[in-house]
Formats: sequence, C-alpha cells, structure tokens
Amino acid sequence: MEISKDIDHELFSNTLTFLERNFYKSLHGRALAAGAEIVSIACARTVVAEEKELFLGELSMSYLSGAPTNAEVIADGPVVRSGRNLTVFAVEFKLKKTGKLIYTARATFYNMPVSKL
Repeated sequence: MEISKDIDHELFSNTLTFLERNFYKSLHGRALAAGAEIVSIACARTVVAEEKELFLGELSMSYLSGAPTNAEVIADGPVVRSGRNLTVFAVEFKLKKTGKLIYTARATFYNMPVSKL
C-alpha cells in the first residue's frame, strides 16, 4: 500500500491480493469500502484541523467495472466541499496500467466542534 499526500488531495495505490477478491475475481466490496474510507479520512486530515473529531456520515459506492487479479489500483480523493461542519470527498479508483475508471465513492464526514467546557 502506498499513500502520497498533497494539499486537499490524496493518492492511494495498492495491488490486489487473493483475500481482496470476490467470486468473480475482482475487487471485493469490503476492500473497496475500506480503501475509500482510508483515502477520504487521510484527505480529511489535510483539510480539517486535528483537534476536530470526524465521523463518517455517508459512504456511497458505484461499481463501473471489475479490477482483474494482480491489478494495481490507484485511488484519488479530491475534496468536493469543505465547510465548518461538513466535508465531502469523491474518491475515484482507476487501474494504474490503463487509467480506466473502475469504481467511484463519495464520502461525507461531519466535523465535531471542540467542546468548550
């Protein structure tokens, strides 16, 4: 697994293993959801201050095409919207070799303000 950071932008690269495949020998949904969440959390930490607590409000995914076995997948997670209480990311999963878009995900995080006790 390889992660490279940029300001309000995240790039994640991973090669599929045997355990991440489903019956059709493409990326399993749980691996896709975990990857989308990892990329969006890492990206959120570049935008939202560390003292603010985040929680995942929504994660929606679309399967456009299957990734073949031993394919290297790159996930790109730019910020769609960032406000005081809400941050939204659109994560795109592409094959590194061809650049073909195979999965998309959209994550919405709610920012919890620091309590002032």
